Amino acid sequence: MYDPPPEPPSESDCCGTGCADCVFDVYDRECARWRRRQTGGEGDRLRRDLLSATTHKPYRIVSARPLGDDVHAYTFAATPTAVGQLPVAYSQHVHIRLADGLSRPYTPVAVGDDDCSFGVLIKAYPGGRFTGRLLEMAVDDVVEVRGPSGGVRHDGYDSIVMFGGGTGVAGFVGLIGSLLDDNKCETLLRLHYSCKTLDGVLMRKELAGYAAYWNCAVHLYLTRERDWSRCSKSFWYNENITEGRISQDCMSEIIDKQQDLRTLWLICGNDDFNQYIFNSLQNKNIKQDHIQLLDNTIQYLKVP
Repeated sequence: MYDPPPEPPSESDCCGTGCADCVFDVYDRECARWRRRQTGGEGDRLRRDLLSATTHKPYRIVSARPLGDDVHAYTFAATPTAVGQLPVAYSQHVHIRLADGLSRPYTPVAVGDDDCSFGVLIKAYPGGRFTGRLLEMAVDDVVEVRGPSGGVRHDGYDSIVMFGGGTGVAGFVGLIGSLLDDNKCETLLRLHYSCKTLDGVLMRKELAGYAAYWNCAVHLYLTRERDWSRCSKSFWYNENITEGRISQDCMSEIIDKQQDLRTLWLICGNDDFNQYIFNSLQNKNIKQDHIQLLDNTIQYLKVP
């Protein structure tokens, strides 16, 4: 049975800190969605038995490889081995928990449709407890995964403008790819990706491939590239790269080009990056209803 009723979370699944999206609230929503699927003929073959938004399931590490700048690409697969597609929509996130209870949310950049696996990009911070312990683990070691949750609704928009900072670009890679795979999608996609150096651009090959589509543009901003003359010789054909951060002048130009379009503005980066982009959009009179973070909330951001 691929669509069992949601499993109730245990008391230990709740952190007890009053989260805005408590696992028990998630359980209530998942139950309501499950009832609608059962009564409304919305059944599908997604493997909801292998991934739950309310309880943790075992997943093994399939691969782990460094990408540079302390970023690692991990692939996790359901255990025991299974076949099918996980119920994950791009821009949603899953919670990965280690044996000692440490847990972090990550946005899948790829979801396997034949072996119930997903891939994420993980930034290893100096002294980070979670990443430090994860990096000590080996292929075939097992973690626990709960999800998916969050995500953004993008129906009804003429264009989607995305601002990614550092590993935050991971939240957009799968989303863009899934939209471009839809031959009926005519939504204009614009990604503005800020990172330190050209060597630090994550998934550069995938992004260059996306930029070849008529409705997708990718703009890179290199904030700490020291030797620009050397760096510029390594640009690929038709890459759009700017030296420096996403300035206020850049923001004005980006926003002005969207004046006649119904646009969804998406942000994914660290707290400072998110606040900067949010302030820039608000100062240009972009309505808050059309701005979203990939964790599905902008409540912690300060309105300028």
